[in-house]
Amino acid sequence: MKIACNYYRETEELFYENKIDIDYFKYPGVGFQLGIMKDLNAFNDFCSRVTKKRPILLHGLYPAPHDLSSISLQKDFNDEIADRLIRVTKTPGLSFHPALSELPADIPFNKTLDIIINNAKYLKEKYDYMQFVSVENCDSANWGDLIKPEVISQIINESGCDFLLDISHAFCASRLLNISLFDYLKRLPLDKTVEIHINGWVERNNSVMCHTKINRDGYRALEFVLEYCIPDIITVEYGRHNDKIGAGVPLMSLENINEQAKEEIEEQICKVREICIKRNI
Repeated sequence: MKIACNYYRETEELFYENKIDIDYFKYPGVGFQLGIMKDLNAFNDFCSRVTKKRPILLHGLYPAPHDLSSISLQKDFNDEIADRLIRVTKTPGLSFHPALSELPADIPFNKTLDIIINNAKYLKEKYDYMQFVSVENCDSANWGDLIKPEVISQIINESGCDFLLDISHAFCASRLLNISLFDYLKRLPLDKTVEIHINGWVERNNSVMCHTKINRDGYRALEFVLEYCIPDIITVEYGRHNDKIGAGVPLMSLENINEQAKEEIEEQICKVREICIKRNI
């Protein structure tokens, strides 16, 4: 079992200090990290430094077009950028969201679903030499029927892609569908799971905010799904750059080290590793 964690300066310091042992730095973790990827030479320099420690687990192919719901993905796809990103990060595989922007209101959902499946199949075939090409489950009402477990299963089964299970996304979707988290998880294509994203969530004033410190329910959900699958990678996808519901969570930034966040990253990596050791995976 490999363990990954969102890249931050905090994560890198912990690794240098031998306080955590991880196999990959996952990138990008939050939106502000996309900026450096607009300058591929600067991103190359960043990767050259970071990959001396551990490979980067690349999530998406920004700035190469990679919105699976885009009707023009295959026409616009930039092989040169994508191949360069794969090379400099040393990523073992690729993962994608089914959609990155609002689903078009003027196109029937079944048509959009066909586009997503065809684009996922295109990327799976293009990068079949990699360890995996996976698609992640969605979280919010913005994605309409894409949050339904049977739709997620259809995408995975018809595209031939692997499944990236995001546990907090599953919690949000189960809440919207008014079913229990564990019932929702059981309906997902867990047998195709290659990676798990684990992070916590906070509920306040009828809102949910994810990518916080893993809570008890998050760890319970992780233990639950590990009864049904043995993924290649578990990724601690912790860290926020804002606190949209005022929960008092520590925030990440490009400029400063957040000591509380650093402590929480260390605690979570150690706990996830304990779970893996206990299960002998």
